[in-house]
Amino acid sequence: MTLVIHRLLLPAAMVFVVALGEASAGEAEVRTIVVKELAFSSASIELHVGDTVEWVNQDIFVHSATADNGSFDVELAPGAHGRAALKTPGVIAYHCRYHPGMKAELHVSE
Repeated sequence: MTLVIHRLLLPAAMVFVVALGEASAGEAEVRTIVVKELAFSSASIELHVGDTVEWVNQDIFVHSATADNGSFDVELAPGAHGRAALKTPGVIAYHCRYHPGMKAELHVSE
């Protein structure tokens, strides 16, 4: 009887473990971009829908992370941080409202 139960439970347990591995592989991430010396640390970064970008301002100036398409506008006082959740795929160009030369892109895939 015990052998029969083990033979029935082992395949079910293996399916459960595989399902857990697949779920954790697709979990949303928080990715950090540092703002320092009038620049974003990554001019281009690969992300997925559902991920969150966190900008950390290590500069002495006020900055922003402002999407060209209007999907986010994060104000960053010196020493502050701000976040934006990514809801749609595509390339999102963004800039600092206060320093027009500061530009970067987020490449968001499904």
